[in-house]
Amino acid sequence: MLGTLLGWLLGVAGGENIAGLHSLFIVRSDGVRVELSVEVAGDEHQRRIGLMGRSDLAPRHGMLFDFGAPRIVTMWMKNTPLSLDMLFLDEHGLVVWLQPRTTPDSLALISAPRQVRYVLEINAGEAQSLGITSGDRVLLAQ
Repeated sequence: MLGTLLGWLLGVAGGENIAGLHSLFIVRSDGVRVELSVEVAGDEHQRRIGLMGRSDLAPRHGMLFDFGAPRIVTMWMKNTPLSLDMLFLDEHGLVVWLQPRTTPDSLALISAPRQVRYVLEINAGEAQSLGITSGDRVLLAQ
């Protein structure tokens, strides 16, 4: 499972065209799989832009940021007019930190208390409504 996610992400982040949506699952601790469609921000330019300037995001859609290796990751909401839930994932796809309902256009820095490799941004409140919590795991849809 981990190899599938990492292989897919490494292929996407390795220079292929990432326009369009990719499916992934979040496997909750109770075994329920929640499917999402995501764009992948795999290079520095894509990570810098993220969801800036977007005024809406369809339900069960988001953006997955791949930082290439575990590290302390700091995010912000500059020029992002919608509120988001940020899920911080370790190198195995495990949700290790969740920042719910971020403040639109805020310059406040948001980071997990430990190193992560990925950040998944989804609509504010969606993590709660879908039952997603720390300890859940992200997998690529097969």
